[in-house]
Amino acid sequence: MIDSLPFVEPPDRERLARRADDLRQRATLVRRYGWDQYRHRWSSGEVLGAALVMDDQAELQRCGETTDSALSTWAFTLWGITGGQSDTAAGLPSTRAWFAAIRCQATR
Repeated sequence: MIDSLPFVEPPDRERLARRADDLRQRATLVRRYGWDQYRHRWSSGEVLGAALVMDDQAELQRCGETTDSALSTWAFTLWGITGGQSDTAAGLPSTRAWFAAIRCQATR
């Protein structure tokens, strides 16, 4: 059944926490060493995620994205197809909150 596929269901809390840690670490690397050495090594999603954590509008623009389009992409990564569609239709409140929490933790 398609509902049991991993991309349909949202990840569990542990997986979300690992993803948040990964993005915080990527943001730390970019702050320390700059984008140039990571831009072409990381996937486009990883670049967008790190840019969102850093609220780096210049990097989002360089990728041809806006904050909303990048968040929309991440909504499906975070919450699965059904949850991503719901969050997108509602204006991305869950995805915005998830990235805001990471941003807050990354600045401590």
